[in-house]
Amino acid sequence: MNYRIPLLAFGFSLISLPAFCQNLVSSEKYSENPMDGVGVAHNAYAGCMAANYASTGKPTPVEVLVYNCGIPTGGAPEEFIRKFTDMADSTRPDPKLSLADNMKPYRDFYNEQQFAYFGYIDKVLTGSTDAQSADRGLKALEDQAIKELGRSDGDLAVLGAISTGRHSLELWTQDRPLGNANARLGIPWEAIGAVVSADIGGFASGTKACGKVCGYINAAVQSVVAAF
Repeated sequence: MNYRIPLLAFGFSLISLPAFCQNLVSSEKYSENPMDGVGVAHNAYAGCMAANYASTGKPTPVEVLVYNCGIPTGGAPEEFIRKFTDMADSTRPDPKLSLADNMKPYRDFYNEQQFAYFGYIDKVLTGSTDAQSADRGLKALEDQAIKELGRSDGDLAVLGAISTGRHSLELWTQDRPLGNANARLGIPWEAIGAVVSADIGGFASGTKACGKVCGYINAAVQSVVAAF
């Protein structure tokens, strides 16, 4: 089934980046997660791209990110566009696979405890029947990870991935606010869960490539591509 039409309609209902950012952060406090900021950054850029992106593919999502959303490129915009377009293409998840299966090419970056969290995330997303139950599950998993994991690069990548997933879920269901987006927009929960999973994988794979900034940029691009 094609879920792109209702998600496309939602995307175009979003407004420009500055106003959109006013509703980005959950009222709950997650400051104990040292990677909470990557989820906030993900939503800012993914929200802006959704407001300015057309599913025709022209301009590309990364071009929208550069020319409409004001992301710092640190040099020539053309080089930034090439780099992150190539990264998004090479790390795009297979929607037919679980998050853990999509993460197998990056297995060497994570120890056993860290990699297990991708399986835990799968269980939350596939075991949820709606956005509300998934939100509770991701928040509980984030609390667990904050307590169990250290602060190595792999630990932080997992903490950032969970933060990205939690914020992504808010972006696509709560932040407009839309209440129960499943019912309001006619979007099946499975479609929203697939977008959240793509975001999480995008952050984790992008982080392995070149750090947390690459992670949240790649996650935002994967979010919009998966949604549209």
